[in-house]
Amino acid sequence: MHLSCFNVLFITLAFVSVFADAAAPRKHLDLVQRETLPHWILGEVDNPSFFTDKDQKAFSKTLWNVRLGEKLPVGGKHNYAIYSLKGYGIRFKSNSLIMKVFNAVDNAAIGEAKALGAVGDLVASGIVKSLGSKPAIIMKKKPGQPLHTTNEYKAARETVREKMRDQTYRLMRKEVVNVATKKYVLHDDNHPALSNVLVTMSGNNVKSVALVDYGPPQTYFLDKSVTKGDVCNFYGDCEKPTTKQYLWEKEFPYVPPAPGTST
Repeated sequence: MHLSCFNVLFITLAFVSVFADAAAPRKHLDLVQRETLPHWILGEVDNPSFFTDKDQKAFSKTLWNVRLGEKLPVGGKHNYAIYSLKGYGIRFKSNSLIMKVFNAVDNAAIGEAKALGAVGDLVASGIVKSLGSKPAIIMKKKPGQPLHTTNEYKAARETVREKMRDQTYRLMRKEVVNVATKKYVLHDDNHPALSNVLVTMSGNNVKSVALVDYGPPQTYFLDKSVTKGDVCNFYGDCEKPTTKQYLWEKEFPYVPPAPGTST
């Protein structure tokens, strides 16, 4: 059967289109369900178009002298387990590390290792033979705990809890902007229920926050042209409450009031 020039051209263009779609960074909608993401967001961290040869070999070596601590009650779609560590190698002997163990070496694992390296939290990645030769990343342990698990939040009246949530969100947004404009990674998976934002308390005030879990979805690599104004506009405004803040507080995990607490 002979194909006309038109048919050949159509098939060629269709093939090029499919290939281009496969190679282009895949993007997810953010919390407020934007139809498009701004130009300075290049794509999610698990897109293989971002991976170098070094990234592809992130789990090619064995992690020796890993001394496991407590297995933490943290879940995750791609996770096998998460452990605190009593030590790793010669340099790290304290409990200043966390190890996330994956089910398999896939784009999500490679992308998270790359993102952690970009923000400066990655210590090592490789295979842990004592856990059935599972791939794992060792990262710096961040201070704090999820707000809704703190004793201060549990014991507070609802009006005080609302203040704590507002403080947490504002500090979280500030840290998101800081990481985005200095490390070129956008941490946009800041859902309270997922415990991806840790707080350090000072009385009934949130003193500081730390962002954890740089895996997909909703973690993005950014163009180096990104500015504070770009990220602030993405969130609506860096100085005022936004739709994202209202949605964030609406989905905040419910904590029953402590006995004797007036709400």
